[in-house]
Amino acid sequence: MSCIRRVVLPLVLALFVVGLPAVASACPMCNQSIQEDKSLPFAYQASILFMLAIPFSLAGGLGGLIWYKFRQHERASQAAYALHGLQPIPVHAHRDDRGLRV
Repeated sequence: MSCIRRVVLPLVLALFVVGLPAVASACPMCNQSIQEDKSLPFAYQASILFMLAIPFSLAGGLGGLIWYKFRQHERASQAAYALHGLQPIPVHAHRDDRGLRV
């Protein structure tokens, strides 16, 4: 039984992967229109790359905005402490055995 799993399963998966591009080809209408016009394949490629770039751009922009706002808040709090002549609480303050700041 385990021999069948070790031999047949990878063979079936390999045949599936090899046969997949033929199954995933474009519909005949799209395929024919791409072959007639030489600029359409580049246009399809550019649109796909654009669609792939949008989620990464949004995530990067949102992450950058969050980072910027944290830095802005940190600088504002440091300025407020300096204005009042206080010292900010260090991040790694001494803690007692119960985990409370002392």
